[in-house]
Amino acid sequence: MEIFVGFSGVVLFDVVPIPFPPAFSIMVPLQIMFHLNTWLVIIIGVAGSILGRYVLTLYIPYLADKVFKPKKNKEIQFLGDKMKEKGWKSQLIIIAYSLLPLPTTPLFLAGGMARIKPIQIIRLFYRQIY
Repeated sequence: MEIFVGFSGVVLFDVVPIPFPPAFSIMVPLQIMFHLNTWLVIIIGVAGSILGRYVLTLYIPYLADKVFKPKKNKEIQFLGDKMKEKGWKSQLIIIAYSLLPLPTTPLFLAGGMARIKPIQIIRLFYRQIY
């Protein structure tokens, strides 16, 4: 039951279109309080994070104009357009951004708004982070 709560929490943390605390901020307390298997917590946390980011990239193109100011929308769209370019440069942008000490929500927002296939972003992002 505790694992399901953790998985749901991670999905909810990663599906919102604003920078939220990192997903591990819900998984670590659950692991400590309920003495859960660390590897199971990591696997469930990563799976929940992937699902949350996947859902975010799917629904954000339909919500972006309603949620963001036009200027912010253009900035995020610019990042998305750079990510959409063919070749190694777009992959380098995703990898470099994921290594910066910045929230990664804008990365997934930009990818979703540019209608990049979510797997393209997730594959590069999670290869670097996990």
